[in-house]
Amino acid sequence: MNPHPVVVIGAGPYGLSVAAHLRAAGIPTLVFGQPMAFWQRMPRGMNLRSAWSATSLSAPGGAYSLDSYRATVGAPQQLPIPLPFFIDYGLWFQQHAVPDVDPTQVQLLSSEDGGFRVELADGRTVRASRAVVAVGIDTFEHIPEFASCLPASHASHTREHRDFSRFSGASVAVVGGGQSAIESAALLNEAGARVELIARAGLRWLKLHDYRGPGRRILYAPSDVGPPGLNWLLHFPLAFRLLPDNTRSAITRRAVRPAGARWLIERVVGHVRLTTHTSVVEAIPDARGVYLDLSDGTTRLVDHLVLGTGYRPAVEKVPFIAPSLRDRIRERGGFPVLNRWLASSVPGLHFVGALADGSYGPICRFVSGADVAARQIAAYAAREPAA
Repeated sequence: MNPHPVVVIGAGPYGLSVAAHLRAAGIPTLVFGQPMAFWQRMPRGMNLRSAWSATSLSAPGGAYSLDSYRATVGAPQQLPIPLPFFIDYGLWFQQHAVPDVDPTQVQLLSSEDGGFRVELADGRTVRASRAVVAVGIDTFEHIPEFASCLPASHASHTREHRDFSRFSGASVAVVGGGQSAIESAALLNEAGARVELIARAGLRWLKLHDYRGPGRRILYAPSDVGPPGLNWLLHFPLAFRLLPDNTRSAITRRAVRPAGARWLIERVVGHVRLTTHTSVVEAIPDARGVYLDLSDGTTRLVDHLVLGTGYRPAVEKVPFIAPSLRDRIRERGGFPVLNRWLASSVPGLHFVGALADGSYGPICRFVSGADVAARQIAAYAAREPAA
């Protein structure tokens, strides 16, 4: 028997789900990270776009599902799902399935004697037989070139905001055409800001996404990722990963195009100035705010620029992976190349969540992908003891 535990780095939906399955398989496991930390920093008033069926964390036998939590607390099924409800559910799952999460942050992950050395922020060091990187998307925000030199007083990414009330009375431009940008524009408007949403394409609305009619189970897989038809392929990532690289890339682009939930339409249209098919060419800081030069030849002067420009995961952006370890990880387009067990080219090193997108498909960007990731890693760890 290996004397060293498996270490899971991250305590969001993926980290907690993986840990729940590992422990149920009798595999000693340590989890480091603040439970549901990224979600707790999201803006107040936010709702989840995902369907109810696609929002449960994963434990063996379907234990501690979203329905189980709703029944336990006596709450009605809420659609869309309010962010606070999902956070409370995630913490409830953690308390029951993975009760002893260590909130200490990992400072350095390096290889040592065929296993791994984990250095913690409080000075402790842990030896691990296997490591699972489950860091979510928090460190992968994408800042476009035009905004890369703007000071924090003039521009910010949507991930930086928990409360938009400080922008009451201010003029704010939001850049982006996806759920994060559109919902941020709605929340800013409702907080009293004068808002313009600037999108380089037209706005797309997921008008069938919350369809609840008799054909729902035919149109949409339970994981709820992608448009009708494609979502059933994405629902089975073990099959999706076998497709040629070009085919996977094309399907991914089609499946996760920027779009907003239908329930945002009435909160945005007629309330927020919409400038579509337009890009920001240049953003110049000024004592009065930010000057924006747009591709349609017009200009704007706003108090603040909010970037709803999404996330671009890459191994090189994970701050705690030692350079010597990172150099051994085979990559493709910044993503680690993973096998069917979500294991990288470094034996015993697994990646889940958004970093698995390149091999497993876009289901890994959503909570619903945690189930297959957790099952695969636990099954592999149980049959293939690491160093």
